[in-house]
Amino acid sequence: MSTLAVPVSASADPGDVGVEGPSHAGTASPTGTKRATSGLWFNDGLWWGNLWDAATSKFHIFRFNPATSSWVDTGVVTDARANTHHDVLWDGATLNVASYRFVNDGLPAEPNFPTTMRRYSYDPGKKTYSLLSSSQINNSKVEVLTIDKDSTGRVWATWQQGNQIYLNVTATDGKTWGTPFTHPAALSNVSVDDTSAVIAFDGNKMGLMWSRQVGDATDGMYWSYHVDGAPNTAWTDPVAAVSGQRSSDDHMNLKWLDSSGGRVFAAVKTSFITASEPLIQVLALNGTSWTAHPIATVSECPNRVIVLIDESTQMLRTFATYPKPDGTTNAGACSSSGGAIYEKSTPLDNINFTTAKTARIVDSDQYVHNVTSTKQNLNSAARGTANSGLLVIADVNATSRYWHFYDSSGIDTTAPTVTGSTPASGAAGVAVTADATASFSEAIDPSTVTSGTFTLTAGTTTVPATVTYNSTDKLATLNPDADLAAGTTYTATIRGGSGGVKDAAGNPLASDKVWTFSTAPAPSGGTPETVTLTATADTYVSSGATGTAYGTSTVLRVDNYSPVEYSYLKFDLTAYAGRTLESATLQLQSAGNASTGKQNIKLVADDTWTESGMTYNNRPALGTTALGTLGPTTINTGYSIPLTVSGLTSELGQQLSLGLDSGSSDGLDLNSKEAGSTLAPKLVLTLR
Repeated sequence: MSTLAVPVSASADPGDVGVEGPSHAGTASPTGTKRATSGLWFNDGLWWGNLWDAATSKFHIFRFNPATSSWVDTGVVTDARANTHHDVLWDGATLNVASYRFVNDGLPAEPNFPTTMRRYSYDPGKKTYSLLSSSQINNSKVEVLTIDKDSTGRVWATWQQGNQIYLNVTATDGKTWGTPFTHPAALSNVSVDDTSAVIAFDGNKMGLMWSRQVGDATDGMYWSYHVDGAPNTAWTDPVAAVSGQRSSDDHMNLKWLDSSGGRVFAAVKTSFITASEPLIQVLALNGTSWTAHPIATVSECPNRVIVLIDESTQMLRTFATYPKPDGTTNAGACSSSGGAIYEKSTPLDNINFTTAKTARIVDSDQYVHNVTSTKQNLNSAARGTANSGLLVIADVNATSRYWHFYDSSGIDTTAPTVTGSTPASGAAGVAVTADATASFSEAIDPSTVTSGTFTLTAGTTTVPATVTYNSTDKLATLNPDADLAAGTTYTATIRGGSGGVKDAAGNPLASDKVWTFSTAPAPSGGTPETVTLTATADTYVSSGATGTAYGTSTVLRVDNYSPVEYSYLKFDLTAYAGRTLESATLQLQSAGNASTGKQNIKLVADDTWTESGMTYNNRPALGTTALGTLGPTTINTGYSIPLTVSGLTSELGQQLSLGLDSGSSDGLDLNSKEAGSTLAPKLVLTLR
């Protein structure tokens, strides 16, 4: 099987899959030995690696050249110590390289061997990295240590030391480390052979997984998480992702599916010995529940597994060491020294590894082992890996050479399309309670599905609405904040182009998707229709700050004493031209300050004001006649104020502006629309 046609300078035996790379003579651990760590990353449209440079006997940053399938040494040093392992994190702005001296299986951590984290900036013009800082994470030689960064900018690290799971974390500067501490749970007391790994997930959490092999029913792979910003030791009680004797080993590799919130995947090894039992498997977290999905059995003799998520194709791709294939030296032999690197993959929405494995990296004469790749998801605009393809790298210790495999088949350059929409284009008689939806041909970057890229309009007026995206169904939904107007034509638009909706690889819709539909006419005869409208704009002005606009405030203030304050509300009545108004009620919610006085609701003739532009100095005048009154009030209470119908009839078919003033020196605070849709001012109309 061959997937790479470009010739390279390094020689490869006939039938080999993968490409021989640079020499790593001088270090016995060019990619590390435990698969919790990562040695590659994707940045600025390029793959990079933390590789050993045999000429200088130091670890350097290398750049991958896909055209020649070769590595270019940038000369930037990451560690001068030969026998170190590394975990590399590119966080979108800074490269973080954790370097530690390691101990072999079954040996305890040793003191006085500093673990360091070096931070590098990136210059896109020169395509190179520069050292920013170096700091110490701990002072121990350990079996494995991993890092990840949370949403507050703090970098977390974890390792096993003294038969306990340890953690450390930086300040929000991402570089100043605190004092190492143990995970607070009793189940984090483990064996000398256990390891741990961290992963940022769900947007605001840091997850921790560790193995437990103490020889009883509590053995397993355990999971706990920390909410960003909480005290360092505030971790959730551990849950077993899998449990039981021999259900765990000290190999794990974690990934998080960005577009799905709480979906985490862990490729792990077990200690089972029966031929039919799973030796490597994926543990999948979906919300709060873990499920186990076998990759390969004991009889298949797999080892040192990693998992990668291809967001473009929505595939889980696992790579592990298996016995060498037929036609090679020592074919089929189960060896702890390596063999060949194979892939097994499965769709994310139906995890099943029953399909045959595919050869990827084979050296016919030697043993390839210790495959590694990146912490990032592949082909993901959200992770900065749009059109990354896939790159994995492994080592052959007998010849002291790196071997790698680059797969560009996952690169997506195809624009997504809208495959279906509701209500149907041209539909008539649509219910006023209907949502608008659009389904897509492939996975979409959720951050691009917003109220700015998916809109609903009646004429030139945009309907206030909440827009959500369901990654499982590839479905965007626009839910109007209030019922649509009866007998009205609406236009739904999904924006395309550079500022529009994009797929997971960053490809935008080629053009706008536009469709129209009409709602059912208002009930005939004596049956009235009731509609509830949310304020499209609201603000207040104050004589205490005459040039200040308060359009973003979560409260509206009304007062007649030092300072004088007026509140303004705007509602869109353009859809109700020609209708008969039977009743009108203004719904307001008091906030943290109530009033013993009364407030007046008055008509405002000038509708041109805006939230961001209105101040006390340029405020429009309130009418002289009150349409309704409010008060006295109590805090945090909802009020419905009937309004005079005759004063509003002429406003149907246009914008309606209302103002609130008071003759009382006891001021009132009301919730604005910025306080949330349930607290926002609303206008309830009964129409025929």
